[in-house]
Amino acid sequence: MKKTILIIGLVLITAIAGAFIYFKGKRYEVVITQEQVDSAIVEKFPVTKKFLIIFELTLSNPQVQLLEKDNRIQVGLDAALNMKAKGGNKKMSGSCAMTSKVRYDAGTHEFYLTDSQVDRLEIEGIPEKYLEKVSQAASAAAEKYLEDFSVYKLEGEDGKMAAARLLLKDLQIRDHKIYVVLGL
Repeated sequence: MKKTILIIGLVLITAIAGAFIYFKGKRYEVVITQEQVDSAIVEKFPVTKKFLIIFELTLSNPQVQLLEKDNRIQVGLDAALNMKAKGGNKKMSGSCAMTSKVRYDAGTHEFYLTDSQVDRLEIEGIPEKYLEKVSQAASAAAEKYLEDFSVYKLEGEDGKMAAARLLLKDLQIRDHKIYVVLGL
């Protein structure tokens, strides 16, 4: 009985080692197009967030740009701010631009936006005394909404793909596409 268990254990270890050696160095390349990123982001908007009791921010009309130089994704948004004031609601509009990195999650096989930062927030008509608070709150709301936002999911279940999903080797943005290399 012990001898049989030992033989089965050795066969399993040999099979796992053989699979690792076979897949080591294998690469799986994925190209995520601008259109695929656009459609993933567009379907999540418009979004409205309330903050500081008196502000309601609506972000809409995302315009996505893949930034080759910084290896980041920029999302430009229309911003509408509804501010409750003593004389009634005051509606203001403007724009917002954020950039994010892309990260790969091997557990879900998805690419997410991460490390988001607001590059620009312009809303005309905000009283000077509220400008800093509105900018901070709007930035926090936009960053929180985009953080861990899925832009692409790997599909397919062949052996090469399953092994490649384990590790991101390289991710580069160029020619309006995201080029991804996965492997062991």
